[in-house]
Amino acid sequence: MFVSRLKLVLGIFVMLSVVAGCRGGESAELFSGERALQHVRTQVLLGPRPPGSEASGRLRSWLRSELEKLGFVVQEQRFTPRTPLGPIPMVNLVATLPGTSDRTLVLGAHADTKRFEDFEFLGANDGASGVAALLELARVFRLRPLRHTLKLAFFDGEEALVEWGPEDSLYGSTHLVESWVDSGLARKISAAFILDMVGDRNLQVIDEVNSHPQLRVLLREEATRLGYSRVFSGPEQGVDDDHVPFLMAGIPAIDVIGFATSPEGVVPSYWHTSEDTLDKVSASSLQAVGRTVQACLRRLDQELLP
Repeated sequence: MFVSRLKLVLGIFVMLSVVAGCRGGESAELFSGERALQHVRTQVLLGPRPPGSEASGRLRSWLRSELEKLGFVVQEQRFTPRTPLGPIPMVNLVATLPGTSDRTLVLGAHADTKRFEDFEFLGANDGASGVAALLELARVFRLRPLRHTLKLAFFDGEEALVEWGPEDSLYGSTHLVESWVDSGLARKISAAFILDMVGDRNLQVIDEVNSHPQLRVLLREEATRLGYSRVFSGPEQGVDDDHVPFLMAGIPAIDVIGFATSPEGVVPSYWHTSEDTLDKVSASSLQAVGRTVQACLRRLDQELLP
Protein backbone atom coordinates (compact mmCIF):
# COMPACT_ATOMS: atom_id res chain seq x y z
CA MET A 1 0.00 0.00 0.00
CA PHE A 2 2.81 2.35 0.95
CA VAL A 3 4.60 1.62 -2.33
CA SER A 4 1.45 2.34 -4.33
CA ARG A 5 0.97 5.65 -2.57
CA LEU A 6 4.63 6.54 -3.09
CA LYS A 7 4.31 5.82 -6.81
CA LEU A 8 1.18 7.97 -6.93
CA VAL A 9 2.91 10.86 -5.15
CA LEU A 10 5.97 10.57 -7.39
CA GLY A 11 3.74 10.43 -10.45
CA ILE A 12 1.92 13.59 -9.42
CA PHE A 13 5.24 15.31 -8.67
CA VAL A 14 6.61 14.43 -12.11
CA MET A 15 3.41 15.61 -13.80
CA LEU A 16 3.50 18.93 -11.95
CA SER A 17 7.17 19.35 -12.78
CA VAL A 18 6.46 18.82 -16.48
CA VAL A 19 3.61 21.34 -16.40
CA ALA A 20 5.75 23.85 -14.55
CA GLY A 21 8.56 23.30 -17.03
CA CYS A 22 6.22 23.90 -19.95
CA ARG A 23 4.93 27.08 -18.38
CA GLY A 24 8.46 28.19 -17.62
CA GLY A 25 9.47 27.55 -21.22
CA GLU A 26 6.49 29.48 -22.49
CA SER A 27 7.20 32.49 -20.31
CA ALA A 28 10.89 32.39 -21.21
CA GLU A 29 9.93 32.90 -24.84
CA LEU A 30 8.05 36.10 -24.02
CA PHE A 31 9.69 39.53 -23.88
CA SER A 32 10.51 40.51 -20.30
CA GLY A 33 10.21 44.18 -19.37
CA GLU A 34 12.29 43.59 -16.26
CA ARG A 35 15.17 42.13 -18.27
CA ALA A 36 14.95 45.05 -20.69
CA LEU A 37 15.00 47.54 -17.80
CA GLN A 38 18.22 45.95 -16.56
CA HIS A 39 19.71 46.57 -20.02
CA VAL A 40 18.69 50.24 -19.75
CA ARG A 41 20.43 50.42 -16.37
CA THR A 42 23.65 48.97 -17.81
CA GLN A 43 23.74 51.63 -20.52
CA VAL A 44 22.99 54.52 -18.19
CA LEU A 45 25.88 53.46 -15.93
CA LEU A 46 28.22 53.95 -18.90
CA GLY A 47 27.37 57.67 -18.95
CA PRO A 48 26.74 59.78 -22.08
CA ARG A 49 27.34 57.82 -25.30
CA PRO A 50 27.72 60.27 -28.21
CA PRO A 51 29.52 59.16 -31.39
CA GLY A 52 33.27 58.81 -31.02
CA SER A 53 33.18 58.70 -27.21
CA GLU A 54 34.89 56.13 -25.01
CA ALA A 55 31.51 55.20 -23.53
CA SER A 56 30.18 54.52 -27.02
CA GLY A 57 32.97 52.01 -27.54
CA ARG A 58 32.26 50.34 -24.19
CA LEU A 59 28.60 50.06 -25.14
CA ARG A 60 29.46 48.29 -28.39
CA SER A 61 31.79 45.88 -26.59
CA TRP A 62 29.04 45.00 -24.11
CA LEU A 63 26.44 44.56 -26.86
CA ARG A 64 28.79 42.39 -28.91
CA SER A 65 29.48 40.16 -25.92
CA GLU A 66 25.78 39.74 -25.04
CA LEU A 67 24.73 39.09 -28.63
CA GLU A 68 27.51 36.59 -29.34
CA LYS A 69 26.51 34.68 -26.21
CA LEU A 70 23.08 34.32 -27.81
CA GLY A 71 24.58 32.94 -31.01
CA PHE A 72 24.29 36.05 -33.20
CA VAL A 73 27.00 36.87 -35.73
CA VAL A 74 28.08 40.42 -34.91
CA GLN A 75 29.76 42.86 -37.28
CA GLU A 76 30.89 46.46 -36.94
CA GLN A 77 30.42 48.91 -39.77
CA ARG A 78 32.87 51.79 -39.38
CA PHE A 79 32.48 55.04 -41.30
CA THR A 80 33.46 58.70 -40.90
CA PRO A 81 30.79 61.13 -42.08
CA ARG A 82 31.26 64.85 -42.51
CA THR A 83 29.37 66.69 -39.80
CA PRO A 84 29.03 70.35 -38.76
CA LEU A 85 31.75 69.57 -36.20
CA GLY A 86 34.03 68.03 -38.81
CA PRO A 87 34.71 64.35 -39.56
CA ILE A 88 33.64 62.12 -36.64
CA PRO A 89 34.26 58.35 -36.64
CA MET A 90 31.05 56.37 -36.14
CA VAL A 91 30.26 52.67 -35.87
CA ASN A 92 27.07 50.75 -36.61
CA LEU A 93 26.71 47.36 -34.94
CA VAL A 94 24.79 44.68 -36.86
CA ALA A 95 23.89 41.30 -35.35
CA THR A 96 22.52 38.49 -37.52
CA LEU A 97 20.63 35.33 -36.61
CA PRO A 98 20.35 33.26 -39.81
CA GLY A 99 16.97 31.78 -40.70
CA THR A 100 15.89 29.05 -43.07
CA SER A 101 14.75 31.63 -45.65
CA ASP A 102 16.79 34.13 -47.65
CA ARG A 103 14.28 36.82 -46.63
CA THR A 104 15.20 39.17 -43.77
CA LEU A 105 13.42 41.05 -41.00
CA VAL A 106 15.19 44.01 -39.36
CA LEU A 107 14.95 45.46 -35.88
CA GLY A 108 16.71 48.79 -35.39
CA ALA A 109 17.46 51.34 -32.67
CA HIS A 110 19.96 54.15 -32.26
CA ALA A 111 22.67 53.51 -29.69
CA ASP A 112 24.04 57.05 -29.45
CA THR A 113 22.98 59.80 -27.09
CA LYS A 114 22.77 63.44 -28.08
CA ARG A 115 25.93 65.44 -27.46
CA PHE A 116 25.63 68.22 -24.87
CA GLU A 117 28.52 70.25 -23.51
CA ASP A 118 26.79 71.96 -20.58
CA PHE A 119 25.22 68.96 -18.80
CA GLU A 120 25.39 65.18 -18.57
CA PHE A 121 22.83 63.57 -20.86
CA LEU A 122 22.30 59.90 -19.97
CA GLY A 123 19.53 59.17 -22.48
CA ALA A 124 17.74 56.47 -20.48
CA ASN A 125 14.67 56.74 -22.69
CA ASP A 126 16.10 58.50 -25.75
CA GLY A 127 18.54 55.89 -26.86
CA ALA A 128 18.89 53.28 -24.13
CA SER A 129 15.27 52.07 -24.15
CA GLY A 130 15.33 51.09 -27.82
CA VAL A 131 18.68 49.34 -27.49
CA ALA A 132 17.46 47.47 -24.41
CA ALA A 133 14.32 46.33 -26.22
CA LEU A 134 16.36 45.00 -29.14
CA LEU A 135 18.66 43.07 -26.84
CA GLU A 136 15.72 41.42 -25.07
CA LEU A 137 14.09 40.66 -28.43
CA ALA A 138 17.36 39.01 -29.45
CA ARG A 139 16.98 36.67 -26.49
CA VAL A 140 13.39 35.63 -27.23
CA PHE A 141 13.97 35.11 -30.94
CA ARG A 142 17.07 33.05 -30.19
CA LEU A 143 14.93 30.73 -28.06
CA ARG A 144 12.45 30.26 -30.89
CA PRO A 145 14.00 31.51 -34.13
CA LEU A 146 12.08 32.93 -37.06
CA ARG A 147 12.19 31.40 -40.50
CA HIS A 148 13.31 34.84 -41.71
CA THR A 149 16.91 35.81 -41.11
CA LEU A 150 16.83 38.37 -38.29
CA LYS A 151 19.12 41.40 -38.29
CA LEU A 152 19.46 43.73 -35.32
CA ALA A 153 20.88 47.13 -36.28
CA PHE A 154 22.27 49.44 -33.60
CA PHE A 155 22.74 52.78 -35.34
CA ASP A 156 25.37 55.33 -34.42
CA GLY A 157 24.82 59.03 -35.05
CA GLU A 158 21.04 59.26 -35.11
CA GLU A 159 21.11 62.50 -33.14
CA ALA A 160 22.04 65.84 -34.67
CA LEU A 161 25.45 67.09 -33.57
CA VAL A 162 24.43 70.73 -33.91
CA GLU A 163 20.94 71.22 -35.39
CA TRP A 164 18.57 68.60 -36.77
CA GLY A 165 18.29 68.61 -40.53
CA PRO A 166 18.97 66.54 -43.66
CA GLU A 167 22.71 67.14 -43.37
CA ASP A 168 22.94 66.64 -39.61
CA SER A 169 21.05 63.55 -38.43
CA LEU A 170 20.46 59.85 -39.15
CA TYR A 171 24.11 59.26 -40.03
CA GLY A 172 24.20 55.60 -39.09
CA SER A 173 20.92 54.40 -40.55
CA THR A 174 21.56 56.29 -43.79
CA HIS A 175 24.99 54.74 -44.20
CA LEU A 176 23.80 51.23 -43.34
CA VAL A 177 20.81 51.27 -45.69
CA GLU A 178 22.95 52.63 -48.53
CA SER A 179 25.38 49.75 -48.03
CA TRP A 180 22.53 47.24 -48.05
CA VAL A 181 21.18 48.75 -51.28
CA ASP A 182 24.63 48.45 -52.88
CA SER A 183 25.04 44.83 -51.74
CA GLY A 184 21.54 43.79 -52.84
CA LEU A 185 20.44 42.89 -49.32
CA ALA A 186 17.81 45.64 -49.33
CA ARG A 187 15.76 43.68 -51.87
CA LYS A 188 15.53 40.75 -49.43
CA ILE A 189 14.21 42.76 -46.46
CA SER A 190 10.54 42.07 -45.81
CA ALA A 191 10.12 44.75 -43.14
CA ALA A 192 12.03 46.91 -40.66
CA PHE A 193 10.83 47.91 -37.19
CA ILE A 194 12.65 50.88 -35.65
CA LEU A 195 12.28 51.36 -31.88
CA ASP A 196 12.96 54.74 -30.28
CA MET A 197 11.95 56.24 -26.93
CA VAL A 198 9.86 53.22 -25.95
CA GLY A 199 10.38 53.18 -22.18
CA ASP A 200 8.58 56.26 -20.84
CA ARG A 201 6.49 55.57 -17.73
CA ASN A 202 3.53 57.32 -19.38
CA LEU A 203 4.24 55.93 -22.82
CA GLN A 204 1.99 56.80 -25.75
CA VAL A 205 3.28 55.27 -28.98
CA ILE A 206 2.18 57.49 -31.85
CA ASP A 207 0.67 56.31 -35.13
CA GLU A 208 3.61 57.47 -37.27
CA VAL A 209 2.10 58.56 -40.58
CA ASN A 210 5.20 58.17 -42.77
CA SER A 211 5.54 54.50 -41.84
CA HIS A 212 4.38 51.72 -44.15
CA PRO A 213 0.55 51.60 -44.04
CA GLN A 214 0.25 47.84 -43.58
CA LEU A 215 2.79 47.84 -40.77
CA ARG A 216 0.88 50.62 -39.02
CA VAL A 217 -2.27 48.49 -39.12
CA LEU A 218 -0.40 45.37 -38.01
CA LEU A 219 1.18 47.14 -35.03
CA ARG A 220 -2.13 48.35 -33.66
CA GLU A 221 -3.92 45.09 -34.35
CA GLU A 222 -1.36 43.18 -32.30
CA ALA A 223 -1.32 45.82 -29.54
CA THR A 224 -5.11 45.55 -29.25
CA ARG A 225 -5.04 41.76 -29.27
CA LEU A 226 -2.50 41.74 -26.45
CA GLY A 227 -4.34 44.34 -24.37
CA TYR A 228 -1.92 47.22 -24.92
CA SER A 229 -4.26 49.64 -26.72
CA ARG A 230 -3.71 52.36 -24.14
CA VAL A 231 0.05 52.34 -24.68
CA PHE A 232 -0.47 52.62 -28.44
CA SER A 233 -3.04 55.41 -28.21
CA GLY A 234 -0.84 58.29 -29.37
CA PRO A 235 -1.98 60.59 -32.19
CA GLU A 236 -1.23 60.35 -35.87
CA GLN A 237 1.98 62.25 -36.48
CA GLY A 238 4.94 62.31 -38.83
CA VAL A 239 8.42 61.93 -37.35
CA ASP A 240 11.82 62.12 -39.02
CA ASP A 241 13.68 59.11 -37.61
CA ASP A 242 15.83 56.10 -38.53
CA HIS A 243 13.00 54.48 -40.49
CA VAL A 244 13.19 57.18 -43.18
CA PRO A 245 16.30 55.82 -44.99
CA PHE A 246 14.59 52.43 -45.19
CA LEU A 247 11.44 53.94 -46.68
CA MET A 248 13.48 55.97 -49.18
CA ALA A 249 15.12 52.72 -50.31
CA GLY A 250 11.72 51.10 -50.86
CA ILE A 251 11.89 48.91 -47.75
CA PRO A 252 8.65 48.61 -45.71
CA ALA A 253 9.46 50.20 -42.36
CA ILE A 254 7.73 51.53 -39.27
CA ASP A 255 8.85 53.84 -36.48
CA VAL A 256 7.68 52.62 -33.08
CA ILE A 257 8.19 55.77 -31.03
CA GLY A 258 6.69 57.54 -28.03
CA PHE A 259 7.00 61.10 -29.25
CA ALA A 260 4.08 63.44 -29.91
CA THR A 261 3.98 67.18 -30.55
CA SER A 262 0.32 67.54 -31.53
CA PRO A 263 -2.26 68.93 -29.08
CA GLU A 264 -3.42 65.38 -28.32
CA GLY A 265 0.05 64.17 -27.37
CA VAL A 266 2.78 65.21 -24.99
CA VAL A 267 6.54 65.31 -25.51
CA PRO A 268 8.22 63.96 -22.36
CA SER A 269 9.15 66.99 -20.28
CA TYR A 270 12.64 65.57 -19.74
CA TRP A 271 13.39 65.05 -23.47
CA HIS A 272 16.93 66.18 -24.31
CA THR A 273 17.54 67.34 -20.74
CA SER A 274 19.64 66.08 -17.83
CA GLU A 275 16.43 64.53 -16.44
CA ASP A 276 16.31 61.69 -19.00
CA THR A 277 17.35 59.26 -16.29
CA LEU A 278 16.58 55.68 -15.26
CA ASP A 279 13.61 56.64 -13.09
CA LYS A 280 11.75 57.86 -16.20
CA VAL A 281 11.71 54.37 -17.70
CA SER A 282 9.35 51.55 -16.72
CA ALA A 283 9.48 47.81 -17.26
CA SER A 284 5.76 47.75 -18.10
CA SER A 285 6.18 50.19 -21.00
CA LEU A 286 9.15 48.26 -22.35
CA GLN A 287 7.19 45.02 -22.07
CA ALA A 288 4.13 46.40 -23.86
CA VAL A 289 6.25 47.50 -26.81
CA GLY A 290 8.50 44.46 -26.79
CA ARG A 291 5.70 41.91 -26.75
CA THR A 292 3.75 43.79 -29.41
CA VAL A 293 6.75 43.96 -31.75
CA GLN A 294 7.54 40.32 -30.98
CA ALA A 295 4.00 39.37 -32.03
CA CYS A 296 4.24 41.46 -35.19
CA LEU A 297 7.41 39.71 -36.32
CA ARG A 298 5.97 36.28 -35.56
CA ARG A 299 2.91 37.11 -37.63
CA LEU A 300 4.96 38.49 -40.53
CA ASP A 301 7.15 35.39 -40.42
CA GLN A 302 4.07 33.19 -40.78
CA GLU A 303 2.24 35.25 -43.37
CA LEU A 304 5.07 36.35 -45.68
CA LEU A 305 6.76 32.99 -46.14
CA PRO A 306 5.18 29.89 -47.72
